Amino acid sequence: MTRPWLSVIMPIFNGHATLDTALSSLVGQCDGLEIIAVDQGSTDGSRDLLQAAQTRLPIRIIDNPDGSSWTANTNIGLHEASAPLITMLHQDDVWSPGRAALLKDMAGRHQVVDIWVHGADLIDEHEATVGQMCPPFGAARRVLTSEEAMSHLIVQNTLALPAVMFRRDAALQKGGLDEALWYTADWDLWLSLAQNGLAWDPGHASAFRIHANSLTMTGSRNLQSFKRQLEIPLDRHLEHLPDRLRRRARRRAEAANALNVCLAGLHHRSLRGVGSALRKAFMLGPNEWREFFTTTQIVNRLAPRVKLAMKRGT
Repeated sequence: MTRPWLSVIMPIFNGHATLDTALSSLVGQCDGLEIIAVDQGSTDGSRDLLQAAQTRLPIRIIDNPDGSSWTANTNIGLHEASAPLITMLHQDDVWSPGRAALLKDMAGRHQVVDIWVHGADLIDEHEATVGQMCPPFGAARRVLTSEEAMSHLIVQNTLALPAVMFRRDAALQKGGLDEALWYTADWDLWLSLAQNGLAWDPGHASAFRIHANSLTMTGSRNLQSFKRQLEIPLDRHLEHLPDRLRRRARRRAEAANALNVCLAGLHHRSLRGVGSALRKAFMLGPNEWREFFTTTQIVNRLAPRVKLAMKRGT
């Protein structure tokens, strides 16, 4: 049997409402792929959907009823994968047509890096496009140096999870996903992998779904825990930037974290984070504000969510 070139890891838990859409987006793109679905004891028929999809997709189902998180389930898939390259697809996200071909082209074109990234759309619960999630890496295909990639990513995770591919052996060498990071495990891994540079393609080849039941919305109720989730990747990876960039990166990253905590608090009708966000923004000064907004992509990230909230009347 020919070894697959790409393993698609899908951590599954009670995703019946959107899972079939996610699986259907893979149809016709599975030449040389394997799909590893790790089901955490779903009770809503998700496993039945996976089983039915085996007639049209190369899915291997791994049952993990005692699993505790998407990170743990993903790590199981990472260890079980047989392909040298990995991409993750969550049960509420989708691939665009031609994504597999794009990834294969990127891997062949840029062989010196451990992580490949493309643009992504933001979609609502009806699969309507409501925005985009893209890092500010420009409109041309290219390879970013570690210094450039990390200078942006240490400030804000602007990579959509279904828009990333990475080397399995490099991820395992880094320890996989940190299962203590329920919110920032992917960000932490991206920063680890970007230490060897990053390949970028501006094409939008996947879509990330935003909705009220997302982990960001539910998990951020505890603002102190949410704040710590944001701090850990910064504390771990800032040292990998050269001294001449470190101070500025820390200042911007701390401002971004404070802003994210503030926004989470406002979503949950709390003003606790407002003062800190204003102080950090003031410390940046007007000369840095423009680049800060570009690096964080705050408008592109926030505007679709505000529109959806207004539409729902929440």
